[in-house]
Amino acid sequence: MTCYGSVIPTPDILEDLVEIKNSINKKFNLNLDVVSGGNFSSLYLVQNGLIPRGINQLRIGEAIVLGRETAFGDRIPHTHDDVFTLEAQIVELKQKPSLPKGILGMDAFRERQVYVDRGIMKRAILAIGRQDVNINDLISIDNKIELIGSSSDHLIVNVTNCTYPYKVGDVIKFKLRYGGILSCSTSEYVEKVIDEA
Repeated sequence: MTCYGSVIPTPDILEDLVEIKNSINKKFNLNLDVVSGGNFSSLYLVQNGLIPRGINQLRIGEAIVLGRETAFGDRIPHTHDDVFTLEAQIVELKQKPSLPKGILGMDAFRERQVYVDRGIMKRAILAIGRQDVNINDLISIDNKIELIGSSSDHLIVNVTNCTYPYKVGDVIKFKLRYGGILSCSTSEYVEKVIDEA
């Protein structure tokens, strides 16, 4: 449902799931113990007493680690959205034109980029790229940082308007959306550190 198809769980849809379980039990002489009613998007059914009898599991990991419910994206009170953070080091920092010079073609991913001439900007290149995380899954903790783009192994950000004087070697921190947590967790190039503080 919401994991792929974005369909909001309703009692009638989940009743169908319970019926499938009952059919399997009868046909194969089984007793299936667990019937998962989806993820946190089904919690509203539990809270309103509408969850069908027979649904006995919800998977609520994303809600716990991102602090939002998964059907409508609403924040969950008293939770945090920074349980996972990504840190990437600045490997280059230079003043560069916002509009590349020359004839533009496709990038390494066969995409055509569109650039706006915003003059010279202070750009940082970070040691992380698309092989590790999709740029759309990153939220800079320093809200003055603008994400510009990424290559397979580097991320380019605009630090022109930042109050902190970033330099080569500094680390920039990002909060992650669900896809970012997934890709960083499975990337062999991202070091995982558990902070027990």
